[in-house]
Amino acid sequence: MPYTIVVADPSPSVQKAAQLVFTEPEFRICAFEDGAALLAAVDGLKPDAVVVSLTLPGRDGYELGRALRSRKGLEAVPLVGLRGGFEGLDADRTVPPEYDEVLAKPFDSERLAAVVRELIARKTGPATLPEEPVPPPASAEAVRREPAAGLKDWVRAELVGMEREIEKRVRARVAADLKEWMSGDGQGSGPKE
Repeated sequence: MPYTIVVADPSPSVQKAAQLVFTEPEFRICAFEDGAALLAAVDGLKPDAVVVSLTLPGRDGYELGRALRSRKGLEAVPLVGLRGGFEGLDADRTVPPEYDEVLAKPFDSERLAAVVRELIARKTGPATLPEEPVPPPASAEAVRREPAAGLKDWVRAELVGMEREIEKRVRARVAADLKEWMSGDGQGSGPKE
């Protein structure tokens, strides 16, 4: 059964962005241009999340948030507000407490989708329970007995051995170059290449 996402925004581009990001069959979008139309239809829609512009014509998003939270069955529905990026900030109305999240317009549609998905998951809980119980942490004795512990020691010994071999080869090469340079024509002209 698809999640029902209600979007109330007067902008056709915001409605279209919501339709593009919340695609079928996982989601069903119901778009409204104003708060009055949303309030008239919301009870019959049984939304899983509501996305509302705070600057709706008529009843704005602030009033709409309070009205939605006061309705039976909608108290716990995730509510996301969209605030215009160029709006002046009213200190008393900056972050409405009725909203679970408020995003600024223009918004990243993927961010909106992630926020709505997270809020739905938080409100509904996990879709399934784990198949197997999580095993208890292993004791220190059990960890020491595991073959992986022996493997770590072997790898460490191999690495130390390789480092020693490389160091011996570098010393031998430097000693040979120095000896060749010293036995040269006495001018200190360096090794010949």
